[in-house]
Amino acid sequence: MLDLALDTGLIGIVLVAGWFLLTLRSIFHFAPQLIPSVLIFGLHGAMDFDWSFTLSWMLFIWLGAWATALKMEADGFQRSGGTVEYTPFRFKLRSKSRSLFLRYLPTQSRPATVPMRSFFHILQRVTARLIRVSTVMIILFWIGGTVWLTSRYAVAEVQYRQAMSEPDGNPAQKVHLMAAFQSNPNRSDIVISLARTLTGREAESLLLNSLSHSPMQPQIYIELGRLAAQFGEGQQAGEYFEQAIALNRYDGIGQSVALYWMEQAARREWKAGFTDRARQTATAGVQMYERYQLLAEEVEAGNVRNDRRFVLEEHAPGYGENLRRLASGSSPPFTPELTKRSP
Repeated sequence: MLDLALDTGLIGIVLVAGWFLLTLRSIFHFAPQLIPSVLIFGLHGAMDFDWSFTLSWMLFIWLGAWATALKMEADGFQRSGGTVEYTPFRFKLRSKSRSLFLRYLPTQSRPATVPMRSFFHILQRVTARLIRVSTVMIILFWIGGTVWLTSRYAVAEVQYRQAMSEPDGNPAQKVHLMAAFQSNPNRSDIVISLARTLTGREAESLLLNSLSHSPMQPQIYIELGRLAAQFGEGQQAGEYFEQAIALNRYDGIGQSVALYWMEQAARREWKAGFTDRARQTATAGVQMYERYQLLAEEVEAGNVRNDRRFVLEEHAPGYGENLRRLASGSSPPFTPELTKRSP
């Protein structure tokens, strides 16, 4: 059901639940002898996760079709004038109790059943027609919405691929990225690529706006931290990087990128004359590196599963050492091999 919810959304869940209820209603009314079968495979499938297999769905469809066939068979006997007449057990009890009630009523006090039956018959027909029309409209809306969203995502993918094929800085690249963003503004890679074609504050505004719609995107936080580091705002960069690591702590590359830009932010603050801020930024970067190193050691020791191949990245110790020097009050420059490029 979780996969169904992720694939089809709320409308898909409602439609499947409605189909389940209608099938169970049909089985209960027209084929009560099939209820034990439904209970056995339905409850067992729910407990043993068998509903993830196609066979369980096929069995449920087969039981519903069987109940429909029994109903059609009973209707066929009635139309042909056969002696076999199928009436659901609930309606038999209702008709019998009504006849007993009317038998002991005086003739004058008996209700006018014919007008009432006509009214309820018309009401039943109108209700059934409204249900059918509503169901068809919901299905059409669901299918139309799915096709519309799929087409927009496909257009975004095409535009993004064309943008990535263009040289960096080419105006055509920005045009394709804008078109991709308009078609699918929820993709973090499209948002980040478009932000890198804008000026600093415009890029920050775009990223923050995207973050308001998708607050669980660690790559957006990393990009915001990179921008803050370039502005020389080490404390703000550290907050963004901490949020990114909290969302995706087993991303070794992301943690290494955060250390690199924490070092860059501290160096920019030092160069601008804000030595105290630079030491504070470097101290926060050292703490970030120590947590990263400890987590990598725990994973390497086998205490945690390592399906994502989480390790201490090659340049991370160099970033950590440089941050320690800054935190202790040593002035730049540092060894250029470790800071000459961003991860």
